[in-house]
Amino acid sequence: MADAVRHVMESMVPEMDALHERGLFTRDELKEVLKRRTEFEYATRKPGGKTELAEFLRYIEYETKLEELRKLRMKTPKAIEAIKKDKVKRRTKGKAEFCIVRRMHFIFARAIKKFSGDVRLWKSYFDFCKAYGGSRTFSRMLAKALQLHPNKPGMWLEAAAWELNGHHNETAARALLQQGLRICTKAKILWLEYFKFELLIARRMQMRKEVIKLSKNQSQRQETAYNAKIAGGAIAGVVLRRALEALGDEAASDFKRVLSEFDENSFDLVEKQLEELCSANEDKV
Repeated sequence: MADAVRHVMESMVPEMDALHERGLFTRDELKEVLKRRTEFEYATRKPGGKTELAEFLRYIEYETKLEELRKLRMKTPKAIEAIKKDKVKRRTKGKAEFCIVRRMHFIFARAIKKFSGDVRLWKSYFDFCKAYGGSRTFSRMLAKALQLHPNKPGMWLEAAAWELNGHHNETAARALLQQGLRICTKAKILWLEYFKFELLIARRMQMRKEVIKLSKNQSQRQETAYNAKIAGGAIAGVVLRRALEALGDEAASDFKRVLSEFDENSFDLVEKQLEELCSANEDKV
């Protein structure tokens, strides 16, 4: 264990030099950083599997505060002047800016390897990647998380949201939601989010139609009619029917709440379908 800790600490020396040369930390401050990191390294490498997740989380919390301090000090006159010096810039380029974030990736990777069954840890890492721009790492780890936890609806939702919002890929997002539902057939949250997803896509189509004037030739009229059906919530209606087949009609009120998040009268047919189901359920009661 001591050799492993020493190796890790020695690898930090170039990073420490870069942070000092950029005027971000004094030598005394960096000595304190090395001292704290040494303590954390030993705490997260206890023999006999005695290391707890809390040790890793405290380590990550410390590095997060260190990174926030680094970003604040990057705006100081001393740091700005150091950046202007070509010699310093060439020698320390990238190290001072990204060394702490890379260290946090390293800690997260070790924590996940040891506690791969902790879904909250995965979620924390995903949030970290999104906050600090680790998109490639995020995609790779998200795929690994889905392999390890295919029965966790939250993982499928995270993946679909990343494809939709991160890559703007509606097709991939839909495929992930559908794949998740094939595995988690009774997951209400997954059905609700899939329903909301299809309503969102339909609403986007409605909004595009409002700003784009289509020509009047026959082929485009046919395409417009087809799109109008989808824009009216036809796919969302299919999702609704299948969801209620899996969950039972009593779940209709939950889907009604999702529909209420959209503009009134945007999806009249879906709204009518839900009203009928909710009324039928009230009559049963």
